[in-house]
Amino acid sequence: MKITDILTPAMTQCNLLGGSKKRVLENLSAFITEQLGGDSEQADSLFHGLVARERLGSTGIGEGIAIPHCRAPGIKRIHGCLAKLTSPVDFDAPDDQPVDLVFALVVPEEQNDEHLVTLARIAELLQHETSRAALRQCSSPEELFNTAVTLERST
Repeated sequence: MKITDILTPAMTQCNLLGGSKKRVLENLSAFITEQLGGDSEQADSLFHGLVARERLGSTGIGEGIAIPHCRAPGIKRIHGCLAKLTSPVDFDAPDDQPVDLVFALVVPEEQNDEHLVTLARIAELLQHETSRAALRQCSSPEELFNTAVTLERST
């Protein structure tokens, strides 16, 4: 599984507004749904799925990174969304560091193994300080997408 199998330039966002974990998840849900051609009801459903997953345990993995994810009805393949936040927010990460980089996943209900492999691949990509620093330097969605693709090629 490559990042480019799930991430497109349209699903990359720089300067996503937040302020709180809930607001970040809400804004991500709206953005992802809009990019996938959905409506406000689907955005609400995605938001509730992401919040329900957060209740099981934070998707903040440390070093300013979060990988929120959930299963969604009607989705045929895994979709990723890479976002750089306008300002870091508390995500209840194990290292207590606020999150400023988010890689969200929307997964078909039946793709459990592929879902876990994708999560592992994203975590692997973002575990390197140089990767995180490069992503944090980006100032546009295009630059963020291209940097993620370049970083994946180098890992």
